[in-house]
Amino acid sequence: MTKTTPRPARPPAPLIQFKGAKPPAPAWFQRALSVPFETGSVIVDGATIHWKAWGQTGMPGLVLVHGGVAHKDWWDSIGPFLAETRRVVALDLSGMGDSDHRDAYRMDTYALEAMTAGRAGGAFAAGAPFMIGHSFGGFVALATAAEFGAELAGIAVLDSPVRPPSEQRQSSPPSRGGGVYATFEAALERFRLLPEQDCANAFLMDHIARQSLKPTIRPDGSDGWTWKFDPHLWSKLSYDRKSPAEIAAGLKCRIALFRGADSVLVTDEIWGFMRETFGADTTMVSIPDAQHHLILDQPIAVAVALEVLTGPGWG
Repeated sequence: MTKTTPRPARPPAPLIQFKGAKPPAPAWFQRALSVPFETGSVIVDGATIHWKAWGQTGMPGLVLVHGGVAHKDWWDSIGPFLAETRRVVALDLSGMGDSDHRDAYRMDTYALEAMTAGRAGGAFAAGAPFMIGHSFGGFVALATAAEFGAELAGIAVLDSPVRPPSEQRQSSPPSRGGGVYATFEAALERFRLLPEQDCANAFLMDHIARQSLKPTIRPDGSDGWTWKFDPHLWSKLSYDRKSPAEIAAGLKCRIALFRGADSVLVTDEIWGFMRETFGADTTMVSIPDAQHHLILDQPIAVAVALEVLTGPGWG
């Protein structure tokens, strides 16, 4: 009989230990949350797309695009720090956050959503803005740069692995979400990062988890809670998987690449391949002591790097 190696035990979900209470947060995060912001929505191809914005309209613009099944509040520890000198707009892509779900999702539609929400939120008032995308949002930024890059000052792609064709994903990720929980606390305790990783900033995980839930009705008719994102998003998403060379050649604006130095997705090998693909003169920033979710691991470092990158000398 062939012996199989047992799988290692899955660690407990990170917020279970707090039993529904908010973890202590440092003063800098409390100050970030106190920075005034505006909210709004805009219709894109029949769906309502929600956005929030910090800073004064008329200042140089930034458009922030979250990762897969995430939402605009993932940027709450970064956007406020950039708002003193910029108009910063973060949106919820369709099928995620507070935006409408669709029968089908396309990358070109996501690019249009990012541009339209950016305009509605005031990011274009001072001219061409920069677009910043994390993880899946980085691929949205790449698609936007190919379609609308002439209208952008540049894009920054944060820990989005551009792999050799032989290593690209050939199928959609598994469906997630859809569960209905009896209490808000029970749902909160199920929250995990994808891909899973340790994160020292539990207060940030708690913050984004709380904004990821919405009330619903359970099968028995009682009140419950579920995740905001479309649980069938990945199976409903289609897009043309271009080769890395085609992606690089199709860009109509400058690009900067970021990664967490300890990322399990953008490994040293993938990072080297991306350097070869996009060219040796491409700005590349590796954030120390950060994994894939670098905007949670090192938000201040990322904010500072973005402030320097999107200053007058780069675009």
